Amino acid sequence: MSPAEQLTARDAVFIYDEFERHPSNIVAVYAFDAAAPGAAAPDAAHVIPWVRARLGHFRLFQRRLARVPLDLDLPYWVWDRDFDIDRHVVLESLREWAAVRPRIAEIAATRMDLTRPPWRIHIFDRVTGFPGAPDTPVTLVLLGFHHSAGDGVATRELELKLFDGSELPAITESADAREWSARRAFGRAAAVLPYRLTRFAIGLRRTRAAAATARERVAAQAIHEPLALRPATRFNRQVDPLFGFDLVRIPMASIQQAKAAAPERITVNDLVLTVVSGALAAYLTERGETPAGALAAMVPRSMRGLAQWNSANQLTQMSVDLHTDIADPVQRLRAIRESIRREKQRGADTAVLRREERVHTSPAWLLRLAGWARAQRRFDEVATVPLSNTTISNVPPVAERLQFLGAPMISAFGALPIMDGDGLRHLTTSQGEELIISFSADKAMMPDTAHYAELLLQSFDDTWQALESHRD
Repeated sequence: MSPAEQLTARDAVFIYDEFERHPSNIVAVYAFDAAAPGAAAPDAAHVIPWVRARLGHFRLFQRRLARVPLDLDLPYWVWDRDFDIDRHVVLESLREWAAVRPRIAEIAATRMDLTRPPWRIHIFDRVTGFPGAPDTPVTLVLLGFHHSAGDGVATRELELKLFDGSELPAITESADAREWSARRAFGRAAAVLPYRLTRFAIGLRRTRAAAATARERVAAQAIHEPLALRPATRFNRQVDPLFGFDLVRIPMASIQQAKAAAPERITVNDLVLTVVSGALAAYLTERGETPAGALAAMVPRSMRGLAQWNSANQLTQMSVDLHTDIADPVQRLRAIRESIRREKQRGADTAVLRREERVHTSPAWLLRLAGWARAQRRFDEVATVPLSNTTISNVPPVAERLQFLGAPMISAFGALPIMDGDGLRHLTTSQGEELIISFSADKAMMPDTAHYAELLLQSFDDTWQALESHRD
């Protein structure tokens, strides 16, 4: 095993951008049937050996972050000689879903300790009252790690390895591997600094030329840029990191029936964005805060197969118009579908791709400075916000036949930490016969998460019924 691996600029951004009100956490939660025949008790005697037998599935499990002095160069993942598995695996004592739910939010809002491998596993045993299985005790396994190590797609790939029954024990560091040294890394960074600056200057010229080409294509209406500003809402203020958390479940059979009723082909994501759009508009209208214009969502998109990036994170951010100013659900669905199409077309444009590559050649100190500047931004009493008002993310379906200590998986969902300017965030996950929309919200901005959950379900029903009416 190599003693050190340098991060790419795209991954390092998640370190430089992180501060108290902007944690860079990935959090996925898996529910297993604790009453299934043959399921072992998830106590320390079983859980610790289970985790230890799978440490080799993810390099991050045994590596910590090491930053170059003065951030003269990008950080490194280095071997953690003091790794202690007991510091990363926590057996929780909570047994009621009503108590577990805020605990999940607390874990997701807590920044990772970057002085040791930034991951953690929390086990909640025999939880009762879990949505969709109120009479079945479930074991919840929460997997959290730092976003610099991977994105949602990487999470899906990791969970397949962890829960498919395969084992891959800890990787042993080569005895002759030279330990990473901050002094040597600083010396190397100083030696290559002229090269880095030259590369940055060349990169700037290329991205500026690409930006000019992109502007020409926008003028010719070959691609369409999203609106630069959106009306600010109560959710676009400074946040308290400890958020409220809830989720709603929608049967996949109902999702498929709604899709089949659509006048043209639509995706599950088209439908989910329409549902969130309706619920968000209804929530604000109930409070007499109907925005002056349409709101938009930040929707992550995987660039795998579209861009040749060597980073652990291969996502770009689409700004999708939610058309909250359109009352009719079917018309709104069609408008959202077209906005998604335009954003995908723009994101795949060669000039836009080259324009967005400026991060690849940016020096570490500049990335850190940009992160610091973002942390200073204030959202108090702003009338507009750039590009989007909320986040609506989705991850690929979870694989079938996964298990933990003999207990089969019955559900999966995630928890997105909130951040300044984005006090309401959604994450869609599908597993088996259901789709789950989990959402995180600042408690002051949304003190009634249960009501918003009702609005999401009502918005789905309204959309489904409207689609059926149009088909008739």
